[in-house]
Amino acid sequence: MPNDPFVILGIERGASQSEILEAYKKKREYYQAHVFDEGDAGADAARMLELLDNAYQDAMTYSHEHAAVGGTPDGGDFDLVKTAVREKHIDEAQKLLDDMYYRGAEWHYYQAVVFYEKNWLAESKKQLELAVDLDPSNDKYKRALENMKKKMDGTGAFSSGKEKGESFQGKQAGGQSSSYNPQHDAATERSYRQQQASAADGCCTACQCAICADCCCECMGGDLIRCC
Repeated sequence: MPNDPFVILGIERGASQSEILEAYKKKREYYQAHVFDEGDAGADAARMLELLDNAYQDAMTYSHEHAAVGGTPDGGDFDLVKTAVREKHIDEAQKLLDDMYYRGAEWHYYQAVVFYEKNWLAESKKQLELAVDLDPSNDKYKRALENMKKKMDGTGAFSSGKEKGESFQGKQAGGQSSSYNPQHDAATERSYRQQQASAADGCCTACQCAICADCCCECMGGDLIRCC
């Protein structure tokens, strides 16, 4: 049985963290389906699951330790990406990401930002899922993914964010746009309906007064409303 984690996972040593994760999930799903098989087949599947778990951890550790050789672990270069996105230089932001060797959770988060700015929502969601898988404890990634799901489901404030020209980062930072307030919108709707009702009542009252005045004028020999 090989001891090299990359051989166990079936990937190259220079694989990115997302590639390591994908290989691990695919193989684990396969052996998980056979773990309850009878005889040696089930026992072998159980051993492979344990072996895969260790290989995944070792491969991720190796990837992180060697990231500084060819790139920058979640750090400074992302400030340039953030600036490019803020200034709407999306192609420049994509090039910065493409040039990065190390592609950890933060890389996938910013790739999601760029895809969102291109209005590629499905691709953006997939990148957010990778970011969450690589760093499950990161609230920023989880919040961004949850808001993206709401947008794609057509629910919540986020569903109309892109159409209003809101940026991905600004939207994720606060969870909701500062311009959107469900309670305010509900109050506005109630106010509008009340105004409509008041206007209708006002019209009715004005008509009643006019008819009454016409009757009075006719009694006195005049005619305010000539059609009746």
